[in-house]
Amino acid sequence: MDFPLLPEGEGIFRFFTILPSPFGRGCKCLARWVRAFVLFLFLVIFLFGCAPSKQAGGERVVEMWVMPNSLEPVGDLERVLKPFEAKTGIKVKITSVDWGAAWSKITTAATSGDVPDLVQLGSTWVSAIAGMGALETLSPEAIASVGGAKAFVPVAWSTCGVEKSGKISAIPWIVDARALYLRTDALKLTGLGAKDMDSWDSFKVSLKKLFDKDIVIEDQPMAPLGISGKNDWNVIHSLAPWIWMAGGDFLAADRKTCILDSKEVFAGIAYYISLVRDNYVPIEYLELNTAQVSGNFNSGACAMYFDGPYEVKTLTRPASEGGAQGSLASKNFGVVGYPKGPKGRYTFVGGSNLAICKLGKHKSDALAVIKYLTSKPAQVEYAKASGFLPAKLDAFSDPYFANDPNRKVFKDAVFYGKTYPAIPSWGLLEPVLTRRFGIMWDYVTSGNQYNPEKIKEQLRLAKKEVEQILAQQ
Repeated sequence: MDFPLLPEGEGIFRFFTILPSPFGRGCKCLARWVRAFVLFLFLVIFLFGCAPSKQAGGERVVEMWVMPNSLEPVGDLERVLKPFEAKTGIKVKITSVDWGAAWSKITTAATSGDVPDLVQLGSTWVSAIAGMGALETLSPEAIASVGGAKAFVPVAWSTCGVEKSGKISAIPWIVDARALYLRTDALKLTGLGAKDMDSWDSFKVSLKKLFDKDIVIEDQPMAPLGISGKNDWNVIHSLAPWIWMAGGDFLAADRKTCILDSKEVFAGIAYYISLVRDNYVPIEYLELNTAQVSGNFNSGACAMYFDGPYEVKTLTRPASEGGAQGSLASKNFGVVGYPKGPKGRYTFVGGSNLAICKLGKHKSDALAVIKYLTSKPAQVEYAKASGFLPAKLDAFSDPYFANDPNRKVFKDAVFYGKTYPAIPSWGLLEPVLTRRFGIMWDYVTSGNQYNPEKIKEQLRLAKKEVEQILAQQ
């Protein structure tokens, strides 16, 4: 039986006891009879319509929407869920929704009521969707059944609902963090090692050495660094670590004030831009997205770039499965954390959570799916299939992570990582930030138009637009 996961008062029963009589004082008996009859009909519908979590033919089915987290988004997840389905008799019907269409499809479904039982949400989306009232609020018992807050990566747990609301509307499923990929053969040619990437200062010195050496490996000229520009979907995620490492942030603690116009924010952005201005990044890279920069790293066109844990999977997966195993890059790569800035070492931590739709029809079974997918065996198996990190802490003790030095870097990264404020309006703020940061990259790519004051002006405009949105919430 699909009861709400959080008791919400007397609900429909109280509604019928306070229903005003439309018949006037002279028809009290008739009004009582109508109320009793309507209540009886409701009980019949509730008991016979909701008791079994089954569809036609007696099959228990949970409708689930996911994004393409792997090369075979439906097949990979079906394989992970196979033991669960065999044990419980619950069938999970999976629909893959493209990331580009997901936000529109999910928000439209939330307002129309045509929803799945279970949905994958990007971690930065949860507060916005929860703020619409579209997600089931999980009870303390439901939260305890998946292990509770302490069982998950702390920064991932902070994305489970609207901050300071005291309500949990989603459970972390997979985690994404970024780190620095290195071509170890290129570093050796210049006498460099992983330790030389430890700080902003030493990182720049290393880039200069690579630039001056003019590295060529197997007839392939190699740029020191590859980064993407405004054409990337994660332009904000790429800039955020540098802002944080300089001591800046997006919003003040009151969540009403935007602080993008601070000197710390400018310092972080200016450092990142200087990597291009000093010619360590070819200017044409700023027209690429992360996937294209990744392809350049894999082909040997750049010596370093920033990306997530799924690149480790790409470099260790056979070419027949879409990987780059056997390539020169796959035999000569390493991973280290972000260079430490003036105010510490940070990376952006994202990922996805699982949420039960408030208007879903099979909430208890949907919770059972979440419990399984956040169990250690399922977390490890899905990490292997997708390349993402697990959200459950105990999964990191598996040899797949514990014995691999490159994956261990990402394990460490999730503990010094940060994410954005979990407020309902964040979904409206991201387009503003993407547009303003994109204009800043235009100034960088248009050489003779570059002026630090123009960057500051874009930050002031972003602040104004962000605060206008925050004031309306």
